[in-house]
Amino acid sequence: MATNRKNEMYKLLHDAYYGDGQFYDGSALIKHARESNKNYARRKKLAYYLNYVGPIIDSTVLPVFNDEIKRDYSDTAKFKMFLDDVDRVGTNLQDFMSRQAVAAKLYGVVYILVNNEATLGESEADDLNMRALPFLTAIEPKNVTGWHFNERGRLIDFSYEGVYYDDDGYHVRKYKWTIDSWEVRDEHDQLLKSGNNNLKRVPIVQWFGRNTDPRRVLPAPEFISIAKTNYHIYHLCSLLSQISDNQAFNILTMQSAGTNMTDVTIGTNNLLLYPSDTNAPQFIAPDSGPAEVLMEQIKNLVGEMYRMSGLNSVIGVESAKSGLAKKWDFERTNKNLVNFAVQCEKAEKAIITLYEMWAGETVNYSCEYPRDFNIDDVADCLAQAQQAFDLDITSKTFSLEVAKKVLESYMPNIDPDIYDTIINELQAAADDLEQSTAYGSELDDDQSND
Repeated sequence: MATNRKNEMYKLLHDAYYGDGQFYDGSALIKHARESNKNYARRKKLAYYLNYVGPIIDSTVLPVFNDEIKRDYSDTAKFKMFLDDVDRVGTNLQDFMSRQAVAAKLYGVVYILVNNEATLGESEADDLNMRALPFLTAIEPKNVTGWHFNERGRLIDFSYEGVYYDDDGYHVRKYKWTIDSWEVRDEHDQLLKSGNNNLKRVPIVQWFGRNTDPRRVLPAPEFISIAKTNYHIYHLCSLLSQISDNQAFNILTMQSAGTNMTDVTIGTNNLLLYPSDTNAPQFIAPDSGPAEVLMEQIKNLVGEMYRMSGLNSVIGVESAKSGLAKKWDFERTNKNLVNFAVQCEKAEKAIITLYEMWAGETVNYSCEYPRDFNIDDVADCLAQAQQAFDLDITSKTFSLEVAKKVLESYMPNIDPDIYDTIINELQAAADDLEQSTAYGSELDDDQSND
């Protein structure tokens, strides 16, 4: 049996994404060898976190769920109720999938338990009244404690921990599913509940953040390097703040014989006298070199994070690139998004398959996640369209196809009916132009014959 030893990694990913925990209270900062406790406490209080992990993760997930996922199924009463409330707390399937997609991408995997109510009604109406239906529970990898595969690679048992709260406080519960049974134990390993698993399979769905061998139950998170880089930027920002805080003000210097020196008060309401045979007092500024080095290092690390994520040509980094280079960057981004969309689609279909097994009904379910994430530059699209029209290709079909490309780029979310109306108007205008051109040609021929 394997044991989860990656909790520290998962905590870093969680805090880096949400800007919470160690980045909020400053505990992520490491105390200098000769730093006083007072200075360390002050430095933690002044620390600030520049969150790059959050936007990077979101940019690899949100495009998949920009629009409602296309779903087709037999609309039974039980299945409709399930789709509207998949987790018994009112979350519909679309929201559940988009929420857990973030966890799958962030941690590398998330597990979905498709469970069923222990007590069922005497009729379907009773089941609907009690919501005695299958339900989903998301299990983050930090809570996975054990698993086994047989020689064929089939998952034969799966264990995880959970925490719940009641009047007596928080309690740890240990859950285990096998192909034949299930059980629940307390934190002292005392058996609380158990039962038979009539599905004869472990009702767990593996949802990976990228294409992964299913036997890798706790794969290395895809974005751990980016999270650690953001962690280092957090430290550099603290050092930069310390330099700015300690050396922000210039220092006034003046010549002195070294004797009979007294305190001198400098301000806007008094004067500073100095001997006429000496140089005037002047301000000296602290060396800006260390701060500039830190700022340059932070800038480079930010660029590296976007480069590692494959988003350097999309967000965060401004650079002049050729059209071919942009195309290759887009291809990489598009393939990564498509790969994740495939993982989401596989997970959703597996969830519904287990629902059908628990509910004892077939809903003929199908879903279709997007396979193209075209990100058009509107200005480039319009310029290309104008160049196409400038070719003077005398083809009505060609002109209409160019117009469609312009509409798709300039108004991507246009209502389908309005889109059809515009195309029909363009078609009619093209027909009128074609007829008037033909009529004009006939007149020219008649005049030339006269």
